[in-house]
Amino acid sequence: MAEILADIEPALEEFLSQGLVTEVLHVIKPGKEAVALLCRAHPSLGAEFVVAKVYHELDRRNFNRDAVYQDGRIVLDSRAARAIAARSDLGRSAASALWVDHEFETLSALHYAGADVPEPFFATERAILMSYAGDADGPAPQLQRAQVAPEDAPALFERLLWNVELFLENNVVHADLSPFNVLLHGGRPVVIDFPQAADPRFNRHARELLTRDVGNLARFFRRFGLELDVDEHVAGLWERWRHGALG
Repeated sequence: MAEILADIEPALEEFLSQGLVTEVLHVIKPGKEAVALLCRAHPSLGAEFVVAKVYHELDRRNFNRDAVYQDGRIVLDSRAARAIAARSDLGRSAASALWVDHEFETLSALHYAGADVPEPFFATERAILMSYAGDADGPAPQLQRAQVAPEDAPALFERLLWNVELFLENNVVHADLSPFNVLLHGGRPVVIDFPQAADPRFNRHARELLTRDVGNLARFFRRFGLELDVDEHVAGLWERWRHGALG
């Protein structure tokens, strides 16, 4: 844990120095790509607690299938694009910042659209400050480990499928959606972790990723006797999205 804190402390300095965070409390969730920390928020943020998601330095991260997720992404800064292609130190730094920026922009757009996602407040090159799903006793559980009453499962499944449709309406495919990155808070889902999100307008793998997302949800809810024809559902979503008929 000491090694983790040593890696992430510099990334938190800006939040602390600007007074956005008054205290870093503890690690909520360590991960291969990033660490989520519970922080005490400044009253101006309108919450007692917030989450700081701090990405590891690029050489310590492990985004699988990077090329699939990044397909179609455009780097407008030509100097940064050349550095990334050359894998220079500047390029590695720029590539790291692009993941953070991509997740922040995606969360901002989806939160504005009314999706069940954390509200993003601020971002730096390595960290995002966002709303916290939980209370003083602890974070909301992952859907995979939550106690879901059988009578609540149909509405929860429907709400998640609605979110997937709303994401697509806003040109976002989560691309790594599963019961492990859905939190259950106050009976409602909160979908997290969007660094790998794909834009279906440009990413050639987007439909495949969308099918995987919906399939992961369908497999989870099958335990409650809920069935979904994933291919048919995705085909309908995709066709409506292509014709601007979602929403």
